[in-house]
Amino acid sequence: MREIRVVVVTTAKPSGPDDLGQVAEGRYFVENGILTMCNSDSIPLRDENNGQRITSRLLPGESEKAAAKRLTLKIHRAANREMSGFHKPIRYPKWGGA
Repeated sequence: MREIRVVVVTTAKPSGPDDLGQVAEGRYFVENGILTMCNSDSIPLRDENNGQRITSRLLPGESEKAAAKRLTLKIHRAANREMSGFHKPIRYPKWGGA
């Protein structure tokens, strides 16, 4: 059985006292120096464009956590590219008195 590891990345920093920001969670496993992103059932995730597994060969001394965070952020951005900005509250500038 593969050991599934989890990383959390910040996708949006808090913008005020009522905004806690946003995070994305990524799951991965490492076999033979290859980090593979997966779902909670350890099924490898695949790139929507080419169908290839989402992987990264770990270089000597490279942190697997850093590589997993980088891929998690990439996956998150690709999944949210079409909706970029539409889910966020509109921030209006403060204007002088009425």
